[in-house]
Amino acid sequence: MPLYDFECRACGRVFEAMAAMDAGEGRCACGGSARRLVGVGRAYRADAPWLETVAAVVEKDSARPHVRAFLAEPSRANHRRWMRGEGLRPLEAGEARPAPSGGGSVRREVWDRFAARRGRN
Repeated sequence: MPLYDFECRACGRVFEAMAAMDAGEGRCACGGSARRLVGVGRAYRADAPWLETVAAVVEKDSARPHVRAFLAEPSRANHRRWMRGEGLRPLEAGEARPAPSGGGSVRREVWDRFAARRGRN
């Protein structure tokens, strides 16, 4: 069964759910009736692989609300909330990544931390 977007008539929540192709109604978690929205569905999301790589680095056992929301529904909106919650800022269109300052100092610091964790000096 394909995934469709639904909007609850009772609480207004928009969510994705599997449904038969001819189903026009669904049920929300609140128990209300939900109507199916017109959309392209998850199969056509160009950003799905990108979101999967982000979800791979999120702390799965964190209790912070922005992390829980992103893991429950990895959407672009929840990704932005997660980034704000982590103190990160997405790159603007046309903005390049800043070059690391100090040449190889960042690489050296990462190596030193790795060696310290492994008991090497």
